[in-house]
Amino acid sequence: MSDLIQLFVNGLALGSVYALAAIGFVIVYSATGVVNFASGQFVMFGTFAGVSMLLDAGLPWAVGYLAVFVVMAVFGAGFFACLYLPLRKSPVATMIIGTVAIGILMQNVALLAFGSWPFRLPSPLDGLSVHMFGAVISAHALMVVAVTALLVGLLWFLLHRTPVGIGMRAVAQDMRAARLMGLEVNRLLALSWILAALLAGLAGLLLGPMWFADVNMGDPIALKAFAASIIGGFGSLPGAIAGGIFVGLTEVLGASYISSAYKDLIAFGIMILFLLVRPQGLFGERIQDRG
Repeated sequence: MSDLIQLFVNGLALGSVYALAAIGFVIVYSATGVVNFASGQFVMFGTFAGVSMLLDAGLPWAVGYLAVFVVMAVFGAGFFACLYLPLRKSPVATMIIGTVAIGILMQNVALLAFGSWPFRLPSPLDGLSVHMFGAVISAHALMVVAVTALLVGLLWFLLHRTPVGIGMRAVAQDMRAARLMGLEVNRLLALSWILAALLAGLAGLLLGPMWFADVNMGDPIALKAFAASIIGGFGSLPGAIAGGIFVGLTEVLGASYISSAYKDLIAFGIMILFLLVRPQGLFGERIQDRG
């Protein structure tokens, strides 16, 4: 029983990171209609920003984390200005190829800057653990779950209780009508990319202590975030959360009780099953044309 509890918490923590990456994925897609296949590289960039600030620069925790968020916000705004704006009138396939190209570029830049040797990003709760029903639970894993839950609550408040969030939802619903109503559409679209980058940066900081920072870490994260979005319901924020947690639990429990060689096969097999049986996912709605 203690092993199951420990595995469940670890799976919940890993799934929370996938959920954060999937939420950023969904926010960009809902606002712009773009499937950002560089979302995994966003997380990788956040992890290595943490390596630069905390390990290389030796900044205190609070200052280092704040510096990472500033870097990610600037990066998100730059991604919007340099990729989305120039290609916004191009076919969707062109935009998708652009995100893939930028992701490959980011991966190679990281390889040149940091090399192929993996890093371990430290946690502010390193060495601390909690005893729960006979299981020894990492304090960092509990922090990941708690931070993700808090962030989901703050994100809900932003999107449903603030003028900026309501404007973002209006743009996602009907961009033309939002522009006619006087909303600053480009500013709100830029905010969507910035918010996605910030979520990815946080996911990278939380994932670093659980998963060695490696320049190739972005691809599996992007695939897991995509699978989480499909399972939960493509374009649904609650679905991204549920799907991310589901994928994380499936990966950890499947690796422990079936085989680590089949953990990815199980997760993606379930994704394919959803595409065949329930393509709208757990929380997906009937697909409508974007206005």
